[in-house]
Amino acid sequence: MTNRKKNSIENKPELESEIFAIVNTILNLNLKYQKGILKEIFFQRSIKSATNDLLELNISLNKHNIVLSKLLNHMNFTEDYYKAIDIINKISSLNFSTSQFSESLSSSILEIPGISSEITASFITLLDALKLDGFDNNELTFGLFKDLKKNFDRFPGLELDKIKLEKIFEEVLQNEEKIVNNKNYRDSIAEDLYVLYLNFAKKLNLGK
Repeated sequence: MTNRKKNSIENKPELESEIFAIVNTILNLNLKYQKGILKEIFFQRSIKSATNDLLELNISLNKHNIVLSKLLNHMNFTEDYYKAIDIINKISSLNFSTSQFSESLSSSILEIPGISSEITASFITLLDALKLDGFDNNELTFGLFKDLKKNFDRFPGLELDKIKLEKIFEEVLQNEEKIVNNKNYRDSIAEDLYVLYLNFAKKLNLGK
């Protein structure tokens, strides 16, 4: 066992405890605020502090080579995590005068587990569609490409991959009849997409 994997295992219980505590802090703060127990300014500041803690935790997960989506599934904690993210995003969109939340918070590292799952699903669906023997639906292909592009736009750090995806899509748009009538051409497009997917998976350590 490599030291990196050993460190991941050793740190997992501690990281699970941290994410559990931070998420529950956000949920409890919101509940008390909704009940009128907490004042607005204190609520905003407390959520901002908890959000910073959550960001630091995400960085720590990456440092220890732990995939957040898998950790959340192991903890059976995915739903609560995204409830906390929804609370953060709602506050960041209210533009309180005392709030210093980033406008891009909704597309920050905090949402990466959900977005990465959507991108993976988009890749798989598109690849499956291209492999169909009776493929005859360009609109389906274009729609799946657009879904994949939209999810790529929400994910930080994929600029080069976005360019490659755009080039593949442009290629398909210029060969509408070929994509329907030529299985070898569809296979070629699928191969290009699969290479792009492998690169995406490598960045996220999806195979770890």
